Amino acid sequence: MVLKCMPAGLHRRDLILMTSNRSALQVIRRPRQQSGQCTIRQIYERTQYLQRRGCSVSLMWVPAENEDFTLKALAKAAAKRAAMCGETPDERPYQASRQSYDWPKLAQQQLGELPEGVGKYSKRVDAALPGRHTRALYDQLERRESDILVQLRTGMARLNGFLHRIGVVESDLCECGKAPETMEHFLFRCRRWTAQREIFLDCSSGKIGNLSYFLGGKAPSDDDKWKPATRAVKAVIKFAMATGRLAREQRP
Repeated sequence: MVLKCMPAGLHRRDLILMTSNRSALQVIRRPRQQSGQCTIRQIYERTQYLQRRGCSVSLMWVPAENEDFTLKALAKAAAKRAAMCGETPDERPYQASRQSYDWPKLAQQQLGELPEGVGKYSKRVDAALPGRHTRALYDQLERRESDILVQLRTGMARLNGFLHRIGVVESDLCECGKAPETMEHFLFRCRRWTAQREIFLDCSSGKIGNLSYFLGGKAPSDDDKWKPATRAVKAVIKFAMATGRLAREQRP
């Protein structure tokens, strides 16, 4: 059970556990007198233990066919290696530091590459993955800022486009009613956030609409001298925080 693998010193962190087993989540949500009660009780006990340490624990269902869920294939590969060896993986559990919010980067550190067929959004945003620049981006951020940036860079954000794809909301339509709430629509086009978007003008008005530029990624057209536009990254984080759209407390 992944909850048992959490570092002993973990405290005051936001934890999200993802699974493609919807039935398991339904049983955990409404436990009955059925098989597996021992496991369910352990899940509740570990969750309560983490909550007493100031952590929040959320469970999220991700469809098995969702190719944008980067970590699925990586987790399965790690589990397979562990089963073949008859022991747990050699890697220590990741400490919940600022860098730990960058899920694609953690996956790269473990397997050395982003596998084909997964993480299409992340690769489109940043052609330089894997790379040390990702860790540098997160090192300079506070926890709230890291939470925002990891949503923006992975595409697994609290926006209707993603929430609809994983079955959380009925429609992917933005509240403005004009288009699906994709990352590009949220950052650059939705009229609800025109005033908050003025901060982008201080970076480069000619780059507005360039997702890679504002998320610290390398576009295919960038040359070898490319470096992440950290000023633009901080601007887009401030924008997202000002809208409140990606905050944990907001309701989609």
